[in-house]
Amino acid sequence: MLKILTKFFFLTFLLVIAGSVSSQTRTGSNEVGNTIDLAAAFKNSQTIRLSEIADSVTFVPFETTSESLQGQGQNALIRFTPQYIFYRNMYYDWNGNFCGVIENKGQGPLEDPEGATGLIYSNNHFYSKGTKFIEYDMKGKPTGKVRNIYQETGDLKDGFSRMKSELGRSFCFTAVGDNFISYDRHTATIFYINNKFETITTRKMYQTDSIIPDIGANQMVTFYKEKALFYNFFNDTIFHVTDSGLEPRWIVSFNHPSRVSNQALLNTDNLRREFMQASRGNVVFSGYEKLMDHKHLVINVHETDFYVFFHMWELLPFAEFRGKTSPLTFYICYDKTTGKTFRLKEGYFVNDLIGIGSKTFYPRLDFFDEKMISFMWPYQILDFVEESKKSGREANPKILALSKKIAPEDNPILILVHLKNKK
Repeated sequence: MLKILTKFFFLTFLLVIAGSVSSQTRTGSNEVGNTIDLAAAFKNSQTIRLSEIADSVTFVPFETTSESLQGQGQNALIRFTPQYIFYRNMYYDWNGNFCGVIENKGQGPLEDPEGATGLIYSNNHFYSKGTKFIEYDMKGKPTGKVRNIYQETGDLKDGFSRMKSELGRSFCFTAVGDNFISYDRHTATIFYINNKFETITTRKMYQTDSIIPDIGANQMVTFYKEKALFYNFFNDTIFHVTDSGLEPRWIVSFNHPSRVSNQALLNTDNLRREFMQASRGNVVFSGYEKLMDHKHLVINVHETDFYVFFHMWELLPFAEFRGKTSPLTFYICYDKTTGKTFRLKEGYFVNDLIGIGSKTFYPRLDFFDEKMISFMWPYQILDFVEESKKSGREANPKILALSKKIAPEDNPILILVHLKNKK
C-alpha cells in the first residue's frame, strides 16, 4: 500500500509542476477556490487591525531558573510543537513552565558533537537532529535509538548520504503522523524517515542538478492545526504533508515582473562573486543588481482558518555596502472567504490590541496553531510601565499585572495573539 501511495503522490506532484493539474483540491464550504494570485496583491493594499482578526492576547513569561537562562538575539532558536516550546535544548510547556533540558553534547555513541539540536516531540519521545538522529525518553535520556548521519557515505539516492554541511543545517526536521520528514534545501529534497530512522522515500521538489544556495531564512515547513504545510517558492504549489506523501492544497500564481526568477536564485553564488569582483574596482553594477534589486520571494507561508499569509522579502543585495537601506519584509494576505489577495499597508498589522509595543505588529516568531507569536524582554515591559506612569498614561491592566511578576534579568515573555477561528 505504501508503494502505491508513493507512486500516486509522486505522479500528482509531477502533474502540478507541469502546470497541468485540472482538478481543484478540496476546499472548505466557505472557500471560493484553491488558486492564490500573489501578483494581484501588488495592485491592492489594505489595513488589517489585530482586533479584526484576533480576539485576545496572552503574555507567557518563560520561567527563569539557573538551568533555563536564555540569551538575547537567539530567538530564531525557538521551535513550537502542540505540546512543548523548545529553546535550544530546553523545553517548556505552553504556560511557560520550565520542564527540563536535554544535555547531550559529546563524542559518545549516544551523544552529538552539536548537542541536542532541532528538537521535536512525538509519541512520548523527544528527537534531535544534528550530526545524528537521536531518540530520548520523557526524562531527556537517550533510549539507544540513533542514526549517525555524519559517518554515512554514498550518493544522494541513499537519502542521508551527504555530509552534515548539507543535511545537518536543515531546520525542517519534524514529525508527520508516525513518521518524520526533513528537507534538504540545497538539493530541494524531502526525506521521509520512519520511527526506526530508516529512509522510506525521498521527493525531489525542484528538478535541478545545481546545488541550491542559501537565499535567506526560508522556512519551508509550517503548521496549520494538525497538518504540516510545505512550500519552497521554486514550485507553484503549497502542499499538505502527510506521513506517506504530498497533497496539493493551494496553487500559487506569481506572474509578476517583481518575482525573482528561479534561475537567478540558482545562480546566486556566481552572481555574488561577479558583483564582489566588480566592486573591488569601484564598479558597483555587475548585472547582479538588475536580476535581484527589488525582486520578491516568499520567506514562508502560514495558513489559518480565514487567511493564508505570505511573508515576503524584497531583495536588495549588499544594500549597506552600496549605501542603501534594506527594505523591511512584509505580508501578503489571501482571504479564503472572498478569494482576494492584498498587501498589508506598512507591511504589518495595526497594533490596536496588545497594549504595548509599536503601532504595527510583526509576529517575530511567526504563526503557530491559530496564534501569531512575538516576544519582549522584561526590561522593555518594565520601562514601558515606568514611562506610562511618568507621562500620566494608563497602562493596560494585563501589562501592569505582568510587570509585578517579572524582573529585568528574567527570560523573555512570549506574546500570543489568538486569532479568531471557525466555531
